[in-house]
Amino acid sequence: MKINIFYLISKITLILLSLVSIFVIFNSFNDNVIINSLYLVVAVINAGIVLQIKNLNKPIRLLLNIFVAPLLSYLLLNYTYTLLLNGNIFLNNNISSTTKNIILITYYFIPSFFIMMLYKYEILTLNNKKEIAIPEIITFVFQFLLFAIPAFLVLSFVFNLELTSILAAGGIVFAAIALSLQSSLSDLIKGIFVNIERPFSINDWITVDDKTGYVENITWRSTRIRTFQNTEVIIPNEIVADSILTNWSKQDKDKMSEGFHIFNKIYFHPSHDPENISKLLYNALKKVKPADGREQLDLQWVRFIGANEFGLEFVVAFDCTKRILKNSQQNTVMMEIHKTLRHAGVQMSSGKLYAHLEKDVGLEALDNHRDETHFEKRQTSAFNPYNEAIKNRVLLEKVPIFMSLNKNDLEEIADNAERVHYEKDDYIIRQNDKGDSLYVINDGVVSVYLDNENNEKIFLAKLGVGDFIGEGSLLTGEPRSANVIAETPCIAVKVSKEIIKDIFAKNPDVYDYVANILAERKIKLNNKKNENKNTKTDTKNITNEIKKAIINFLS
Repeated sequence: MKINIFYLISKITLILLSLVSIFVIFNSFNDNVIINSLYLVVAVINAGIVLQIKNLNKPIRLLLNIFVAPLLSYLLLNYTYTLLLNGNIFLNNNISSTTKNIILITYYFIPSFFIMMLYKYEILTLNNKKEIAIPEIITFVFQFLLFAIPAFLVLSFVFNLELTSILAAGGIVFAAIALSLQSSLSDLIKGIFVNIERPFSINDWITVDDKTGYVENITWRSTRIRTFQNTEVIIPNEIVADSILTNWSKQDKDKMSEGFHIFNKIYFHPSHDPENISKLLYNALKKVKPADGREQLDLQWVRFIGANEFGLEFVVAFDCTKRILKNSQQNTVMMEIHKTLRHAGVQMSSGKLYAHLEKDVGLEALDNHRDETHFEKRQTSAFNPYNEAIKNRVLLEKVPIFMSLNKNDLEEIADNAERVHYEKDDYIIRQNDKGDSLYVINDGVVSVYLDNENNEKIFLAKLGVGDFIGEGSLLTGEPRSANVIAETPCIAVKVSKEIIKDIFAKNPDVYDYVANILAERKIKLNNKKNENKNTKTDTKNITNEIKKAIINFLS
């Protein structure tokens, strides 16, 4: 807790003044009972003002401190001085020069004392509560002048010193100090301007040079910020004044979404189709779960900038409501983007590409640098510039139930799979419908909902490129367990029972592997349906039942 020396001196002096006045009045009480009684009441009121000032209403505090209390203090001083001068209290008839000087000094400082009391409770207390923010340098200068001015008057009129001489001597001393501390004074002046302009406030999020964090304290010398790493950084105000400063807390909330926006640059090999990349990035953003618990991101923004030495440049933007969640939100977005791109067979560029390209960077040169194991040259479909069978294989090889198959079997499934188009809000799967096929999302985003026993819709997940649905119906023929609705225009790769029947028959070991996967997903779904019920799960029995169902359905 900081001690304000000016306030402490003011309060002690005023209390002593009241006590001395009461003592003097009591010792001369017999001279004039009525007048002394009146002055006694005045002294007690004055002491009460000093002791109870914070409990008074603001208008009353202003009136008492600016007018009433100083006037009462002057009356008490005059009366005390008169009594002392007349020798009504002490045995000697004349008071000492020291006592006279103390009384005269008090005369000059009385306004400063009461203004300081007022300043303490009207300004400093509020400043500590962060209701308003008064720069420390302004507070110091105000208090210094509040007591320096009467100090000069005391030196001039009490001790009979030439005021001009004092000012001249002070000026010479100040000039000498200023010359020796030229660099420090420059820092001080810049700090004063930072405090006066106040480009930021306590708890604002700012960036100064390469330092970002929220402001913990602002002094006339420095600004203290707390970084994302929970470390305190002290930045001299000279650097603050000379640097480009970004205040992230001063955004126009009427024109921008709440919180702040994060921009990430991502690069891709020039062999990719920018339109297809844009769709993949948008779909990834739609699937992202916000770190603050919202249903979805408010800002989902993708822009193709152009091509440079790193490849095709894209900027992805999204919002975040709290600075402390920035890293977490950014990580979630990039993980989802990587997952979506990986399932689509697209890789981000990891560095400069000049070393890998021919001088002629036309279409033929770019096609020569495609990964031939994944892509063929541009042909066939206008919607999808890549060979559909190859892209089907890239998707299907990420589906767990197909991972144990060899390359030839996987290619056979990919060649015979059907690509189905859906518009926004189309049902891809309806709960409880019969089915014998699996769907792998090739493009777009879908939502999965569950209808419970009370006919309530329970949101389960958002799925995108590379995610799969309907595996249970494909392998066991059981009714659909949930609703799947297209949230955007979608393309899904459909794999039917007839496509995999013969392939699974040739690979009997796959039944155990697939049964375990389906059992895990079924248990999770059952737990979601019965989240308010105490149910026991026998994983081994469920796995065996699913295995038998697969064999019976595919035989």
